[in-house]
Amino acid sequence: MFLDWWTPIENLPALLKGALVSLELTLTVFALSLFFGTIVGFLRYNKHHKAGYRIATVYVELIRNTPMLVQIFFLYFGLPQFKIYLPALFAGILGLTINNTAYIAEIVRSGIQSIPKGQWEAANCLGLKPIHTFLDVIFPQALRNIFPSLINQFIMILFGTSLLSVLDIKDLTQVASILNSQNFRTLELFTFAIGIYYIMSVICSKILRYVNNRFFPSISNGGRENKWMVFYEFSPIGGCCWMVF
Repeated sequence: MFLDWWTPIENLPALLKGALVSLELTLTVFALSLFFGTIVGFLRYNKHHKAGYRIATVYVELIRNTPMLVQIFFLYFGLPQFKIYLPALFAGILGLTINNTAYIAEIVRSGIQSIPKGQWEAANCLGLKPIHTFLDVIFPQALRNIFPSLINQFIMILFGTSLLSVLDIKDLTQVASILNSQNFRTLELFTFAIGIYYIMSVICSKILRYVNNRFFPSISNGGRENKWMVFYEFSPIGGCCWMVF
């Protein structure tokens, strides 16, 4: 079997352009999913607000137990039956965001549950409002615990963008498919596509792990005490201060 590696090399700029689209989609979806996932995760944690808890629970269970591709098809091909027409790019981003919001919501909920209830009680004694307690005291600590899981979710979103090729969005997978239909070099083109996905995932993982180690240092690192330790203390004026040393 003759392998023509010159074809993917010759079309490497087009593949890299598609990879850039995939990365832009990933960043957009991750930012939106993190924002909405934090809200849904808090509602899932706060059982005292029964209506919000039930709505969030139904949403998470429904989305997590149905395929992402079917959800995207529903938005792009199903909604037109109700006279609702969404552009392909918007439908793709919306579908990925809806799906990943449910998963990030569970990550956030588990992070909130890992914080001792004494933190909530101390903030309440200082007169902090619940929203300030969550944003200023609880969430920064929870974020430190869940950041490694968010890194994995970021990579899953990167791989999930390949599904948008079915909507004719010119991401890396779609560009490779178009080039394959023109050159009939499936093995060579998709080998390059796999390699580009791998490089992107490794680089993104290393960057995010650096951010994790820089801003959320663990107490120990490789059996050695870390130089930086972060503690949270409440200030008498009704807020919280970060003591880093």
